[in-house]
Amino acid sequence: MPKLPMGDIGPCEVEWGYGESDAILLSPFLGTVSLKMADTLKDVQEEGFGDAAVDAIISGTTMELDIPMTRSTIDQLEAVLLGVLNASVLTLTGMVGCEMYANARALVIKPVCNNVPSTVHTDWIHLYKTYPFRKWELQFDRSNQRVFLVGFKIFISQESATYGDFGTIGMT
Repeated sequence: MPKLPMGDIGPCEVEWGYGESDAILLSPFLGTVSLKMADTLKDVQEEGFGDAAVDAIISGTTMELDIPMTRSTIDQLEAVLLGVLNASVLTLTGMVGCEMYANARALVIKPVCNNVPSTVHTDWIHLYKTYPFRKWELQFDRSNQRVFLVGFKIFISQESATYGDFGTIGMT
């Protein structure tokens, strides 16, 4: 029976800064870790056909990753919430005008079976240039567990070895 390299169902572990000495594991999660890729299309039209497209042009591709982090350490939160940690206090600062690509890092998604991440590199998803952005809303009530939803912008690589690529499904 055919199956996806990373398996058909199941949780994952996410490592941001893959291959670097200060890489950080972002698990555990509560909810769906969601990797999205979308092409933007522009219709080509002719007056005689009205609004009907006679062709279309792919005008770009975007990728994003959503990670619902729960029970996170303060170090994990400092890394992805782009905060400033002083002792055990995390200050959340406003941001504007900051470039992301220069600080983007590799990210790897590893499928998990029985709470053990896969060690088979061909099962992994490798994204070359990623950077987090904040999109969370904490809920305080008696029935919902708090989750920090963190997004990752995935950039197309501008590095010579991977130029024009987002990443790979499977690694050698």
